[in-house]
Amino acid sequence: MGNQLAKLRPDLFVALGLAIVGIVCAGLASLIPPAGRLDIGTTYAQPYITGFHSLERNQYFSYSFTKAKASVSFPGIGSNWTTIVFRANGYRPEGAPPAELTITTDELTPVRITLRSHPARYYLLVPPGDDDLTLHLTSSTFSTTADPRQLGVAIDWIEAHQLEYGWPFWQAIHFALIGALGYWLARRVAVQPLPAAILVATALVTLGSLLAAHRIWWAMFTPMLWGLLAGLHLALGPLRAFTRFAFARGGETLPQPYETWLWRIVLLAALIKIGGVIYPQTIVYDERWHVPRTQMVLDGRFIELVVPSRVTLLGDTVGFEGGHFPYSPLWYLITAPFGLVGIDLGLASNVLNTALDVSRSLLIAYIALRLFGRPEIAVAAAGCYHLLLMPYFLISWGNWPTQLGLWGALVLIAAVLASYDHPTDRRALWGVAAAATLAMLTYTVVGIMAFTMMGIYALIELIRRENHAMQRGRLALLGMVIAEAAAFFIYHIWYVPVIVAETLPVIGSALARRASRAEALPLPTPAIDGAFMLNHLTWVGIALIVGGAVLAWLAARRGHSLFIAWWAILILYSLVNWTIADMILKHVFFMLPLAAICMALALDWLWKQGIIGRAVAGLSVLYLALSVAARWYHFIMEKRHIV
Repeated sequence: MGNQLAKLRPDLFVALGLAIVGIVCAGLASLIPPAGRLDIGTTYAQPYITGFHSLERNQYFSYSFTKAKASVSFPGIGSNWTTIVFRANGYRPEGAPPAELTITTDELTPVRITLRSHPARYYLLVPPGDDDLTLHLTSSTFSTTADPRQLGVAIDWIEAHQLEYGWPFWQAIHFALIGALGYWLARRVAVQPLPAAILVATALVTLGSLLAAHRIWWAMFTPMLWGLLAGLHLALGPLRAFTRFAFARGGETLPQPYETWLWRIVLLAALIKIGGVIYPQTIVYDERWHVPRTQMVLDGRFIELVVPSRVTLLGDTVGFEGGHFPYSPLWYLITAPFGLVGIDLGLASNVLNTALDVSRSLLIAYIALRLFGRPEIAVAAAGCYHLLLMPYFLISWGNWPTQLGLWGALVLIAAVLASYDHPTDRRALWGVAAAATLAMLTYTVVGIMAFTMMGIYALIELIRRENHAMQRGRLALLGMVIAEAAAFFIYHIWYVPVIVAETLPVIGSALARRASRAEALPLPTPAIDGAFMLNHLTWVGIALIVGGAVLAWLAARRGHSLFIAWWAILILYSLVNWTIADMILKHVFFMLPLAAICMALALDWLWKQGIIGRAVAGLSVLYLALSVAARWYHFIMEKRHIV
């Protein structure tokens, strides 16, 4: 015990020093008078306000009506005398009493203001408190026959200006925790003390500068950031142990230096991706659809997610006029416990969804190691996945069941490769069957893609007529049969009558109308899909993927049939996408792990071509990294926002 403490003592002192650096950075950031403005009529204000009606706009300004009680927060502001300025309209119907607004804070006695019946500015002085100012608003309300809502006052914008320097108590604590936890996390993945200290100190200075320049945008995020760091600390040990165990059971082991780099990549990706999705300004599109479905589980309506219902109805989104298709409820079962313990379902689901995306790089590393036997390619492929723009798009989109299905499909591919050299082992059969069951139960459409891929793979192996190849083909087929039998009796059985009675006739009708060029719901075209892939892969990425595909075929020590089957999915389901039903990009997302592996091989080949090749590889990675940064900023701060 004493020896361990002696070894840890230098790191403890450095962590303490960085905590102090964090406190100093928070204090220096407040030398610039803290100020913040919230445009209440925009989505940018939503994380800071409660008790407001939906956004509205007239010919003069955008605004939102308060309810009877509302609140407005200015994190990072309020540790000294603060001026509040706001523009509001106290409109009332003819004959109604004037609008009254009462404002209080923890330090301010209630102030009642009678508002004018037209837009005007109002000023208020708030005494010192802590650096987390919250205004509590109580207003008289009215309603009309045309609008039964209880409407308070219409606020255009509200500003807070701290007049003098005040010690940022809470921000200092947050910065201290970020410094200490960040350094500790870097040391746990074998970053040397000096580089780790420099890295964390640079991050603290940068964060302090951002806090000084954009007070309320970053003051709200600092507690989330150290919470994320703490969560990564808790997860790292068990995940690392389980990953070593899974790799070993799959017949592979990463040498220690490569394993260390793999976890550095995973942690950096987690900070960037999970940090981005929990940032308060991020708007995840499909959250509004999927959270209510999880709530159905909590409300005891789970059966509606299992049997044909409005949830499973095919429609305009896939280019059909009706019909039903199995929609796996597994995601909603997984996320329902978060709601039971009072955790926000949207936040929990977004974090879990993004964690699944980050963890895919571990599966990619295993698959690449199994295919090529080169740990450097495995680690590079894991990193290349996070240089692809499409995963960020999928996170921002928020199609959580699709993410789970893609993860399940990757588990199936890994399981098939794990059994590649011993297909007659009974454990291999049950491993493939379990993985195939997971792939089908996670998300039906992606599960069907995975089964199609494995069916093509099995067919190729059987055609080869070699003993081991035929055994691998039989293993894949038998595993899928067992998996589908399980999925059928769990929930596919409910859909047999409705698929025969409704879905198949709808598909036939849609195909007939398209064949006769009659008016039908539009489907994507090759040009549309090509433009999407170019936008989300870039010319640089596409060139690396195409070149890497050739290298992958030449360099693979096993799994050539798997390569053919994987690429066949893109071709086959592109045809389905253009002629039968809109796949909503799922067939493209399915290919991303293979794209990352191909990119890694291409970059490795370039790196070995001398100075020019290394320059091309380095510039390619730099271009992709900058593209990811720009696109991730767009998804967080711009996409879907109402200005």
